[in-house]
Amino acid sequence: MGIAPATKDDDLVTITGLTREFSSGGGFLRPRRTMRAVNDVSLDVPRGKVTGVVGESGCGKSTLARLVLRLLEATTGTVEFDGKDLAAQSQGEMRKLRRQMQMVFQDPYSAIDPRYTIRRALLEPFQVQGEAQTAAEAKATVDELISMVGLSPRMMESFPHQLSGGQKQRVGIARALALRPTFLVLDEPTASLDVSIQAQIIDLLESLKEELGLTYLFISHDLSLVRYFCDRVVVMYLGRVMEILPGAEARPRHHYAHALLDSNFEPDPARRKVVTMLGGEIPSPFATIPGCAFAARCPAASELCKRERPPLADLGNGHMIACHHPMD
Repeated sequence: MGIAPATKDDDLVTITGLTREFSSGGGFLRPRRTMRAVNDVSLDVPRGKVTGVVGESGCGKSTLARLVLRLLEATTGTVEFDGKDLAAQSQGEMRKLRRQMQMVFQDPYSAIDPRYTIRRALLEPFQVQGEAQTAAEAKATVDELISMVGLSPRMMESFPHQLSGGQKQRVGIARALALRPTFLVLDEPTASLDVSIQAQIIDLLESLKEELGLTYLFISHDLSLVRYFCDRVVVMYLGRVMEILPGAEARPRHHYAHALLDSNFEPDPARRKVVTMLGGEIPSPFATIPGCAFAARCPAASELCKRERPPLADLGNGHMIACHHPMD
């Protein structure tokens, strides 16, 4: 598609103090309550790299993904894409920027309109952008996209219900690439697929990244997949960033990150280890926690942890941690 690979080693996306609140209640005898799904998150996404975001269900990963693309409006904080503050862009300017930033959704079964053929689904982004194409140009575009994701041209006139889950996800990836973006947010793109199909999709994403010079923000709960696929790993808990590992093999020093990554299943019996179970209860997402969000479950928590929130500190080489008492 004529996209030159990225060569600069700077940050494509810069997230600063990003917070998103959701409110509920407020009716008769029901006090209004506020939940911070994403809480003061600061994060850089290096150009040409895969940044993984991992954490338990409900930690704010998918909300963060939508905030990064401004599919949700932030309560506070900023997201800069290639130096441009997304919140400062008008609707028309955002439409132009969306050519450069796209999303691959978790559920391939609901990501495509069931009334559309695959051809029409792949041409939809051009219609949204108001980009007219002749019949010959449209055919060339669809042929190229279909070939890029390893599907047969015979599928172009098929409907989504005639495709398998893996084929639907390939269509979703092709549609995300239609406008030649530089940045893709992948929101658990393999979660609903069989293990063998997951491997094929990851191999496809890896080859597309190298071929097109793409930058990925990869959201997942699959720890082994994150360690295999991602250049950096961001660990979230209750909407906050606990630790940023500069590499997949870096040793976690936050107690939550260590417990989370240590719980990953190891198929080799000779390498299996005893998993230390975390105690305590996960705090309510509506609770106001002045200190560390993990303090109630952390074996090393002190009164300082319960009273003061630890800042995200740099341990060197891009290893960041928010902990008053990191592991040695």
